[in-house]
Amino acid sequence: MMMNSNNMRKWIICMAAVIWGFSSECQAVQLRISDLLKEMPDSIMPLLTKNNRLDMIDFCEAKMKAEVTNLLEGQSEMTALADDSLTIRMSETLRMDLYLVPAEEEYDSCKQVICVVSTYQLPSTGEEDVCVDYYSVRWQPLVQPKVSIIRSPRSTLLRQDEKLRTLKPIP
Repeated sequence: MMMNSNNMRKWIICMAAVIWGFSSECQAVQLRISDLLKEMPDSIMPLLTKNNRLDMIDFCEAKMKAEVTNLLEGQSEMTALADDSLTIRMSETLRMDLYLVPAEEEYDSCKQVICVVSTYQLPSTGEEDVCVDYYSVRWQPLVQPKVSIIRSPRSTLLRQDEKLRTLKPIP
């Protein structure tokens, strides 16, 4: 089969569109933090199994209390879930917040990264220590990615979490 220059141009444009579509898969699909949590390696959140994380998402989406028994036989609870962020009270002393934030560069073919904020708090003194880690959407660790943080880690989501804590005392 012989192609004339017009057909060849159409074929090249079509192939370029297909290749561009695969390279920008992140932008074509609306990423949700809950979908990323499902694929999170256990090493990042070792207190929770994949089934624990799936149960939390299901409970939260069903407007139920999203509490599970973690691997240390304690209770962990997802206290907030939005498309781009979530909060999990892992224990009495640890809260983890996950944010899907825009990036200035592509990481794993996506211009978004996952920001994991781990807040360790001593109940007796109220002192806090915060650790911030970044990951690509395929959970590859990133060192100082170029991100455009739209909101600070003390967002309204976290204030909602604090409000929930005042409404439901933590055992």
